[in-house]
Amino acid sequence: KDKDVFKFRVNTEKRLVISVQQAGPHEIRIERCFGLLISPGRNVQHSDMQLIELVLMGYASDNKVYNISGHWDPSEKCFAILNTETEKDTCVFLTVAVDLVLFGIQEPVRFVLETRAKIYPSSERFWYLSRKGYLEQFHVRLKQVESNEESKCYEVVKVESQTEMKRRNHNMALNLSGTTRALPEAVKTPQEEDSDMDEPLLSGSGIVSKEVTDENHLDAWAEVLTRWHQNLSSRPRQITQLVRKSVPEALRGEVWQLLAGCHDNQNLLESYRVLITKDSPSDAVIQRDINRTFPAHDFFKDAGGQGQDSLYRISKAYSVYDEEIGYVQGLSFLAAALLLHMPEEQAFCVLVKIMYEYQLRDLFKQGFQILHLKFYQLERLMQDQLPDLFDHFAEMGLEVHMFASQWFLTLFTAKFPLHMVFGILDLFLSEGHLIIFCVALALLKSSRKDLLAHDFEGVLKYFRVHLPKKYRGEESA
Repeated sequence: KDKDVFKFRVNTEKRLVISVQQAGPHEIRIERCFGLLISPGRNVQHSDMQLIELVLMGYASDNKVYNISGHWDPSEKCFAILNTETEKDTCVFLTVAVDLVLFGIQEPVRFVLETRAKIYPSSERFWYLSRKGYLEQFHVRLKQVESNEESKCYEVVKVESQTEMKRRNHNMALNLSGTTRALPEAVKTPQEEDSDMDEPLLSGSGIVSKEVTDENHLDAWAEVLTRWHQNLSSRPRQITQLVRKSVPEALRGEVWQLLAGCHDNQNLLESYRVLITKDSPSDAVIQRDINRTFPAHDFFKDAGGQGQDSLYRISKAYSVYDEEIGYVQGLSFLAAALLLHMPEEQAFCVLVKIMYEYQLRDLFKQGFQILHLKFYQLERLMQDQLPDLFDHFAEMGLEVHMFASQWFLTLFTAKFPLHMVFGILDLFLSEGHLIIFCVALALLKSSRKDLLAHDFEGVLKYFRVHLPKKYRGEESA
């Protein structure tokens, strides 16, 4: 079960030993080891690698095997992932690199090994029948640049491990065979998640203060809103920059309605009063969803309370209003965020604007075709801006829909703390769908090192549990 996985104890100093032996007929001797480096994760960048203290280097008595050993203190902050107990049935990735100075080659040559590890408590006891090392074969391609009777000089064309070659061939085979497109996963609420010792953050968590600390910023908003109300058909030019700086919590209800263009919605308001009296074919789904929406918030936590009743009416009204799409699972999270800032009639109007004019409902149409286009676009952005993370996910078979469905379908409202949810909605209502990609990339970039270090199950759990908790403090978001 633990084949090809290293076992480490937390807070235990370690010695890393690497033995190098040349297999080809044309021998190039090793002059010295220039550096021994370690990093959590795989597909890591050179800048992520951390030097450890060299203890020993040199050829063994047979003059064929070159041995290198180094002292590794895992308690250093940069190794935190490799010094934290892994959960059952998960492991973390580990990258080791050795820079060797070879005779006849001017620059040091880096050999990179990627493997996996499980981290155990410091009291854990391991029973070894034999200590089996990790074996990797490298192919080094050289080009002769100059030579004389006494010596030959080379430059390195390519260094590739046997593992990299197998991985490349495997990926080529996958690309040739084509892939089947999976449907996005259902939008789960926290109570539907698999239970584990580290519980997901409840939706609706966090307190958003209405206190204003920047009086100048508040004055700027007051001036812009005054002018905006004088000409509701045109957004003031300063709005985009003001929203990016922040929308004061006390003004959010008004600002969101203006951004969504809800100033002329009398017909929609009158329709709402009729819609809530009609029967909905999605009533059972709505009832189940509202009981699981923002349970951490006082306004929604009580069954039969004002918050849940308002949420039920809005969800029911929309399911009747939109005959083509109806109620979609997860819509209640977005409606709940709106209800915390305005009366339910106005919240319904903003919800309709988001679904129709901001085209959120299009993601649910025609077998999720547009949603899959969004996934493809996010993949290409990852490939361009986060190539190491893109490769890591591809090698594990982890697809974008496995972690980003909820981001697109609920506008991040289902899992993240409220101060972050509201800030994202500010930007979405101001600038539209591109904000989803911006936020998604920002989340991936800020968590890149953690994600590179985890295996398939570990990455999924990170998205489900640890990522939302990372932004519990307003300063983090």
